[in-house]
Formats: sequence, structure tokens, C-alpha cells
Amino acid sequence: MTDAATPIASVDLARQLRDAGLEWHPREGDRFHIPDRDFGDRVWAISEMVIEPRQNIMGERELAFNGTVEWALDSIVKKEVVWVPTEGQLRRLLSDRFVALYREDDGRHACVIRLAGEPITYHGDTAPDAYATALLATLG
Repeated sequence: MTDAATPIASVDLARQLRDAGLEWHPREGDRFHIPDRDFGDRVWAISEMVIEPRQNIMGERELAFNGTVEWALDSIVKKEVVWVPTEGQLRRLLSDRFVALYREDDGRHACVIRLAGEPITYHGDTAPDAYATALLATLG
């Protein structure tokens, strides 16, 4: 699963980005969602090693280093998952089109990009969602 502190786009916007043609080349640290498998909106992270926090027999919290996770899903084809980009990845994808990001009075975020030489503002409940909404406009 993912680090809750890493800001990511919503799963819904990630699906829209994929459907609009956003390409993904999976790397360690990338986040993804597995649709149609009864995982809800759970987001996973690509990692070479799984580290599981648990309680040992003495009642102490410990970190268990596991090489693999034993469960029913051994692997999945990339086309069956949805990449859920982080805030930083989305900003990099906007590249030189990105102008500004700011928080509005109502707490939502606004991302300003240049399209056809004109500044255009896109909104989202979170900064990653504002970036994702702006990126969608560049893909359409």
C-alpha cells in the first residue's frame, strides 16, 4: 500500500488520465490502483521489498522485512491497473506549461497552466487533483 503522506491524484482522475492516453512506465515508488478486484479505492506502491509493521510476541512493535508477499495475486498485467501519479509526477508532466498552484479561499486548489499561449486555471479538491485536471486538458 502507499505512504499516506505522499499526495496523489484521486483514483477517478487517474482513470481519466489513463483513458485520455497518459503513458506510464512503472518504476519503484510509483502508485497504482487495481480496479475490478474488490479492493475499493486502495492504492498500492511498487517496491522491491515489503516492510511490514507488526507486533512481536513480546508485545513490541517491529518492522519485518519480507522479500515477497504471499497472497492470491502473484502478478498482474500493467494494462489491468491504473497508475495514480503523485503530486510531483503530475507537476513534472505539466512541464513548462505549468504557471502556478495556489489554494483558494474555499480550501480547494487551483492550477494555472498555459495552453495555446493563454493562462487557464483548473481546480481540484487537492493539489494533485488540480494538477491532474490541468494535465487532462493537455491530453484532450
